[in-house]
This record gives sequence, C-alpha cells and structure tokens, in this order.
Amino acid sequence: MTYKPFLNEETRSSVLAGVRSGAEEAWGRFFDLYAGYVFSLARRSGLSPEDADDIVQTVFAGLSAPNGFGGYERGRGSFRAWLRRRVQWRVADVLRHRAATPPALPLDDPDAFPAPDAALDEAWIDAARAEALRRLRASVSPERFAIFQASVLEELPTEDVLRLYRISRDNLYQIRKRVKDAFAEHLKAALEDLDAPLPPG
Repeated sequence: MTYKPFLNEETRSSVLAGVRSGAEEAWGRFFDLYAGYVFSLARRSGLSPEDADDIVQTVFAGLSAPNGFGGYERGRGSFRAWLRRRVQWRVADVLRHRAATPPALPLDDPDAFPAPDAALDEAWIDAARAEALRRLRASVSPERFAIFQASVLEELPTEDVLRLYRISRDNLYQIRKRVKDAFAEHLKAALEDLDAPLPPG
C-alpha cells in the first residue's frame, strides 16, 4: 500500500480562503477526502502537475459556490461518477483552450466520456484508503498503529519490527491481524461514505 495523498498546502489554503469562515473546518475535511482523486483524474487526462493543481482549485471553488452541488442527488447515481464528470468538464475546458480545433467529444454530454478504467478506480480506492487510515489511527493505540504502519504499510522485515518495538513474534502477529481486520472494516465504511457524502456548508 503506497498511497500518497494530495498534499499541496498552497492549493488547500487557496481553496479554503474562498469558503465561508463558518464552514472552513468541514470544507477542509471534504477537500482532504477528495482532492487526491480530482488531482489523479486530471493527471490521467494528460495534464501537467501544475494544470492538474489548477483543476483541483477550479473544481473545489465551484463546489463551494452557492448551489455548487446542484445536479447531485444520491438516488440518481454515485458521487464518484458525478464528481468525475465535473473534473472531466474542467479538463475539457483546459484542452479546448489549448487546441486550435474543437474537441472530438461533446462537452455538454456527460455520457460521451469514456467509462472509468482500472487506474481511475484505483485513484478512488486510494482516497478511501487514506480516509480508512485516518479512522484507524483514531481507533487504535498509537503503539499498535505504529506497529501496523511499520510491518504492513512500510513492509519492514519482521525481525526489524520485533527489535524496534520490543515485542514477541506472537504479539506482532496478533497485533497485525487485529489491526488489519480493523483497517478492512474502516476501508469498507470509507468506500461507502465517500460515495454518499454530505456536502459541507
């Protein structure tokens, strides 16, 4: 598991500066959950890191505007698909401004865009993993989380983990199994929650 979340603090600050002050904390959490996915979508579309960063800002500025979640209804489809379309429209705008000819896809028809591929699904799962890790850290002791991180996430050799944390092999295996099981539960819940968000406001 090598997920690296989107950690551009300048972009985060820029987005949060445009949010009503009373909702900044909620928007901060919302940004932390979804910015990595938006950035991955933009990069997969062929944009540079700088342009993808601009897409993140544009998308979140739009979401934080009044009626920014207009058109999203839980019963009509997944939040992932809705958010993906918003990103694709912004990417298409960037590409259209660069090209001398209009794009081949009709930009106002969300169904005209190709279905997400495995890499985009992985970007969504990465966002869920990051949220699951945040929840896991809050639900287990710092020592158990550190052991899980060293042994499972960083894949340190078992002997190194045993020496580093001064625990027995049996204890390591028990901690690793329990925390991995807890992480799996958090990941399942995070995947469900990510696709049915309550927009901050």
